[in-house]
Amino acid sequence: MLDGIDFTFDAGEITGLVGENGAGKSTLIKILAGAETPSAGSVVLGGEPLPSTTGAVISAGLSVIYQELTDVPDMSLLDNVLLGNLANTRGLIRSKENRRRASAGLQRVGLGHLDLRTPIRELTISQRQLAEIARCLVRDTKVLVLDEPTSALPEKDVETLLAVVRSLRDEGIAILYVTHHLDELFRVADRVVVLRDGKLVGDEAIERWDHTTLVRAMLAKELEQAYPWRARPMGGPVLVARDLEARGVRGTSLHADSGEVVGLVGLAGSGRTELMKAIGGVEPGTSGEIVVDGASMRVGSIAAARAAGVIYVPEDRKQEGLVLDASVRSNVAMGDYGPVSRRGILSGVAMTRRAQHITEKYDVKLGSVHQEIGKLSGGNQQKVIVGRVSEMAPRVVLFDDPTRGVDVGAKSGIYDHVFSLAESGSAVLVCSSDTDEVLAVSDRIYVLAGGRVVGEFLRDEFDREQILHRAAGGSAAENQLA
Repeated sequence: MLDGIDFTFDAGEITGLVGENGAGKSTLIKILAGAETPSAGSVVLGGEPLPSTTGAVISAGLSVIYQELTDVPDMSLLDNVLLGNLANTRGLIRSKENRRRASAGLQRVGLGHLDLRTPIRELTISQRQLAEIARCLVRDTKVLVLDEPTSALPEKDVETLLAVVRSLRDEGIAILYVTHHLDELFRVADRVVVLRDGKLVGDEAIERWDHTTLVRAMLAKELEQAYPWRARPMGGPVLVARDLEARGVRGTSLHADSGEVVGLVGLAGSGRTELMKAIGGVEPGTSGEIVVDGASMRVGSIAAARAAGVIYVPEDRKQEGLVLDASVRSNVAMGDYGPVSRRGILSGVAMTRRAQHITEKYDVKLGSVHQEIGKLSGGNQQKVIVGRVSEMAPRVVLFDDPTRGVDVGAKSGIYDHVFSLAESGSAVLVCSSDTDEVLAVSDRIYVLAGGRVVGEFLRDEFDREQILHRAAGGSAAENQLA
């Protein structure tokens, strides 16, 4: 919902757009894309009223790159860049002209070296994201809206995308850059617009903002830190993994104690997610041992992991953690039907009551527990997952990038519940594409490279430079010499 917001995008300028989940960012993007019609007010593009349909908006020169990829994996790079936009004469495809156009668009985003015949599924996530931008450029886009463009990118690819965004600005394109990563705004934006509860509460040049004032504008309150770490008592080992072997995991050993938050740090391909999935029984392990509360657990079995109180919370909540077209009520009950069933029969009343209790306890903003969970913001979807897991009283929880695509205010709330889990005696493992986030929340970290643990650090030993050096394959001795 939007309430009388009024601002402009200028050619050759990057405008950052921020706000909490539910602030109105998604609604604004839908209106700009022609997918939703405002109840009042108007949008003007190049001096003309914005068309009322998505196709007409694109033709008028405004394109949106969404958080989730919209390419067709089995089609070639050429066909994806020119999707719905192939040049033809009387129905005959002009192949040479299409190759020229696609190559020109790809050249502008740094992908001119790629073979146009390559199936797009063979490209990296970063390359596929850039190919989507190239698709917009061949349509002669004048205004480009980027919705969380780096949410799925490894850290090393973020700067590549930001460099492309800067180059497009220098070509004269007006860019609206929507992100939860505030540090990216200070690296790329010329000005920042802030929405809160559907209202415009800030519109200033980037030089007028700092992290504190930006968070204050978004939340209408001070937020000392996005990750409210707090000390807590810790007990003995809850989880012990010895010489674990699985896909992407090579002879890895680690442990996590009662009340402890253990972080996993590593570059893309280091084995962070694979290790979590192996411990959680999601991926089959080939050898090794997992011990929970002193008892051996069968490796590679979700049923055995659940029976031992080990729960893996996936990185991709939309694909693996939720059923988006099912109700909030159904998603809350998913995987934990005991409290809402009797003699094997689900109780609708019990499901509703439990969903209402959990969504209230975990501060989920929603209209009704009967609405589709896919209609909630990313942060509120994640709160449903955290609440569902927490109420199962797990012994070990494996959080894989738990705040991906979540704003700074929701991050604080999610980690508050993560720490509550640890305080209840659970052992918690966390990994994230954001190294600083893992360092902020962890009591101890393991550094991974090539599927192995290559370093271990206690909280008072955290040194970001040294940790990333180890993650990149450097040794402790090399770091000391440096």
